[in-house]
Amino acid sequence: MKSLTLLFFLSLFLWSADIDTKLYEGNNTIAYYEEVNKLIEQEDSQDQADIERIATERMILANLKNMLSFTSKVHPLPDALLTDDQNISTENYLSYLNALADTYATIGILKEEQSIMQSKRKYLSQSIHDITTEDKKNLLLYQLQYAFYKLKGNNHDLSIKEYETLAEEGEKHFSQVLKRVIFDIPALKKNLTDTNTKFPAIEQEAVALNLAKERELIHHETVSKILEKRILVNTMDRMAALTTKIDQTILLSLAYLQKGENQKTLTLFNDGKTDLAALTPELMNHYTLKRTILKSLFKEKAGNVALAISNVEESAESLYDYTHSKLTESLFVFNEQNISIMDIIKVLLVLILGFMLAAFYKRKIMNFATSEKLSYSSAKMISGFGYYLIALITLLIALKSIGLDFSNLGLIAGALSIGIGFGLQTLVSNLAAGIILMFERTIRLGDYIEVSDTIRGTVSDMKMRSTTITTNDNIDVIIPNSSFIQNNVVNWTLENDIRRIHIPFSVAYGTPNEKVEEVILEELKLSNLNYVSKPAKYTTVVWMTAMGSSSVDYELVVWIKGQSTLKPSGTKSDFLKFIYAALNKHHIQIPFPQLDLYIKESGRNKDDIVLDHPLVEDKVERSLK
Repeated sequence: MKSLTLLFFLSLFLWSADIDTKLYEGNNTIAYYEEVNKLIEQEDSQDQADIERIATERMILANLKNMLSFTSKVHPLPDALLTDDQNISTENYLSYLNALADTYATIGILKEEQSIMQSKRKYLSQSIHDITTEDKKNLLLYQLQYAFYKLKGNNHDLSIKEYETLAEEGEKHFSQVLKRVIFDIPALKKNLTDTNTKFPAIEQEAVALNLAKERELIHHETVSKILEKRILVNTMDRMAALTTKIDQTILLSLAYLQKGENQKTLTLFNDGKTDLAALTPELMNHYTLKRTILKSLFKEKAGNVALAISNVEESAESLYDYTHSKLTESLFVFNEQNISIMDIIKVLLVLILGFMLAAFYKRKIMNFATSEKLSYSSAKMISGFGYYLIALITLLIALKSIGLDFSNLGLIAGALSIGIGFGLQTLVSNLAAGIILMFERTIRLGDYIEVSDTIRGTVSDMKMRSTTITTNDNIDVIIPNSSFIQNNVVNWTLENDIRRIHIPFSVAYGTPNEKVEEVILEELKLSNLNYVSKPAKYTTVVWMTAMGSSSVDYELVVWIKGQSTLKPSGTKSDFLKFIYAALNKHHIQIPFPQLDLYIKESGRNKDDIVLDHPLVEDKVERSLK
């Protein structure tokens, strides 16, 4: 049966297709591509869809061959603008800053493309795992597409790392040469003032053009090409004026930073943020990146405290953005899903809340047993089963909350079944036995059971894997639950705690049977021993069991209950003491083994010699001839 079960789950495991990693990993990839190409060439179909699919497979395979020899092409920074032995103009310094911002923009684009490719790989991976017989012909196409995005993603990773290294070195160089930049502060102030003077006129023209546009839409429902051209020119003028103003503000703030006037630097820098909202999305992203670079420079030159004091609101927002970016930054990828610190925190919170709920449920159920609304053993069973069920559901919800997909249960069940078959069989057997015991209730908390000749005691705890028995010597014995299913177990208190025991004793030959029975039963009635005398079916009797070589053997057959049942050795001791006292009281002899030994010797007179011994009386007769 176990072999059939293992074979069944193994078939489920093999039914699901897996990703062909040889298409993008290993040293023999080119040779493997040749094998795949032969398979593609062997495909033959007149169906138009199949023809297109085969053509796509050929094209992707050709691209895979080219991608294996990928060399990252990183656009270098214009380091020639920042010469090491000459003074640097503000135009060159600003151009280098623009190039740095473009580098960071490229990194952002690559990361966004990487995220899109990861989503595609996740979809393709699921399609491969869930492939059906009808869709089997598309399996090679899915495999090739997955390998294409995998290799492209790997190439993007290389490019991102090189661009990040380039940007980091560029920022250091940008900061180091600040002291050699020639800033003309009066000219920068004048340019900024001129730009601010021109800007209101451009804004008024924009308002007028928008009003003219609305009038044309009301009368003609269309906008003339002349007006559209004027609006476009005005937008370009407005963007040029804004970018000039922002650039002049940046250069002026850098000039003050060079002179050590940190307060003016930070004031100008913070005031320039309001102009970003009027830019187009592309320009806004560009200047946001430039401001991020400048923030790092200001922190290095002016310090974090000065930057924070200059604008508390922006500093708080910056701290939030930094914290959020670090928490959501990918630590590793699992099943084509990015796992971040935030995801780990989310899982931990769900697990903590789930286990708190499970513990609360368990405590509430046990309270019912305390208030006698539910038996203790039933409460233990329900609370234990519910606790593990809530814990399992919590684990699934926690993993699902971070986007992990568990729809491919056939693959998971197959993998687990192999592990169960070879390594976890005993553990699973014990867990299954624990569930059976909880529902059958043939063994409950508080029951007095006997597992073997040497192990018997009270069930003090029952868990999913094992049961704890506390012996009368206060020794806790932990027994796997499967032992109770596979072996015989004596439950002394399953239905009730009334049990019959047999107390053996012996008397000497010559003692009347009626007297023995009468003495024992009458004295038992007068004793304070805990035994059952009513109803009539629990009758106490004295049985003769044997006529031995030295004694007549009897048994006192008596019914006991309560604590006497739970302590059989102590109970037997009490009854033996009682019998010994009763027999002595009525002068009934308790026999001991006797041996008569006769020895004959020749050549001597015949004398009888009696040897006394505390336990054995020997008569020795010697005959002398």
